[in-house]
Amino acid sequence: MAKIGLYLICQIWQNKTVAATPKIRIYRSKAYNEWNRSLTEKDRRIVDARIDTFKKDGTLISFKQLDKKLSLFEFKWVSGIRVYFSLLQDKEGNFMLLLEGGSKNSQPRDIVNAKNLILKAIVGMQKKLQKKAGKK
Repeated sequence: MAKIGLYLICQIWQNKTVAATPKIRIYRSKAYNEWNRSLTEKDRRIVDARIDTFKKDGTLISFKQLDKKLSLFEFKWVSGIRVYFSLLQDKEGNFMLLLEGGSKNSQPRDIVNAKNLILKAIVGMQKKLQKKAGKK
């Protein structure tokens, strides 16, 4: 377990800008993809632009940190849209995991779902690392 801890550092960046790097990866959960497909084309473009800004230069715009591993983008001008995400780091570098999307009305349920998804993702990453370590 200690060996995995060296490779898997789950942390939210404390400042609003991560060192600008084109190497930030974006991963989307199945739940996020389903939600994203349900948006209107206009709303989807607005959400994607916010995510692309982060990927391009590391700038997080209008986000709130909910706990150590979970944050959300708020789109106040677009019918209360929320995007729940986690900023993580593995041995390949930094990445954003888009967990869940929703609205102000569904926020309590969406937060619970997003927390469950991040726990599943971390467990899955640990299993992958254990498999790789076992093959060496």
